[in-house]
Amino acid sequence: MLRRRRLSSGIRLGPPLPFRLLNTLGPLVKSLGLWPRVDVDRQMRATEKKYKRNNWTPELKRALPPRAEGFNSQDADLSLFGALVIRGQFLKSMDNALALEDLIARYPQILDEKIRRPLFVLGLARTGTTLLQRLLSLHSGARYLPFWEGYTPYPRQVGNHQGGKDGRYREAKNRLKLLNWVGEEFNKIHPIAIDDPEECYHLFRNHFLVPPGFDFANVPSYWRWWDDRAHADCYRMHKRQLQALQWLNPNQHWVLKCPNHLSGLKHLLETYPDARIVNTHRDPLKTVPSLCSLTAVMWGMTSDKNDLPTIAEFVLDLAENCEAAGRAAMHVVPRDQILHVEYDELVRDPAAMAVSIYERFGYPADASLKARMSKWLAENPSDKHGKHTYALEDFGLTPEIIRKRLAVPPVRSAAGA
Repeated sequence: MLRRRRLSSGIRLGPPLPFRLLNTLGPLVKSLGLWPRVDVDRQMRATEKKYKRNNWTPELKRALPPRAEGFNSQDADLSLFGALVIRGQFLKSMDNALALEDLIARYPQILDEKIRRPLFVLGLARTGTTLLQRLLSLHSGARYLPFWEGYTPYPRQVGNHQGGKDGRYREAKNRLKLLNWVGEEFNKIHPIAIDDPEECYHLFRNHFLVPPGFDFANVPSYWRWWDDRAHADCYRMHKRQLQALQWLNPNQHWVLKCPNHLSGLKHLLETYPDARIVNTHRDPLKTVPSLCSLTAVMWGMTSDKNDLPTIAEFVLDLAENCEAAGRAAMHVVPRDQILHVEYDELVRDPAAMAVSIYERFGYPADASLKARMSKWLAENPSDKHGKHTYALEDFGLTPEIIRKRLAVPPVRSAAGA
């Protein structure tokens, strides 16, 4: 347990030594009945006491128990450090959820906000979604979710809240320092800065409605619980949060992304019928081992199990199911609302691709956008925080296995859409 597992690619699994030492106390803590499980009732009561209200949404009350059970289960197999982290995440999400209801109760006009023509970047993880979202967010009219705001979205007092000056920015900065220490390998794969655009995962998590896709542990019971109603609830709560965030700090259009959107595209469009969608694609022989590596790193932070075959099967199932859901939903997306982008074309000239997306969708022009993108690309090379290496053989995979499971028809790129 004290030695970190190193994959043949060089990736190291597990948290730093102090937390691995803490994990050795896990069996003792369990034997004493002190394991830090997610206690739904206790955490809800603590949050209610803080806000002096208990107007939880029906969507949250339905989703919270099965999500808690998923992380409390033997499948997640959390380490002591992982259990402490997850319990803290649940408490933070409850706090964010009730802070939203408190804000809406004081300012009911929030629910009159119109979310117009949001721009969603979606695709399987490791297909260039992060690069593309960060470039598109450089548009002067773009409204996005920076890390600090994703961590604590809603101020207790409206007024001197812009930019998180009310303490939310400092809180998120301290949390990010911890993440970068615990997740040194993660920072190579998905580097995060305090002001960087981040994923809708933060918004999903606030109501314990995280669509099938990437997650922070192996929680199959939660994924089995997920159904069509959960997807509808998920996007209803997503919009409720965007309305509040837009009311607090408006701009011309939202730029959002999360791999989990791929499995819920039908519900996304029902919620945002005028959404514009950029769907990224990449060779599965690249995406699958890269996503396996990312999953191993993330799950390795919260669990000592490191079951690589389970990770491989999870990633193959995820890729297969999300691609199938995405293809099925594409039949109902108006052609002028979607563009397909191939990863190789994106990385060949990222700035040109991002500018062309805005042009094709007819968003207002921004004369200096390409210059800002070029500057950002020069300052943020892909290996700025270290090179991410990965290998199929670490997970018992071969090109033949991937091709057999993930044979998908070619799609037209943005250049030919």
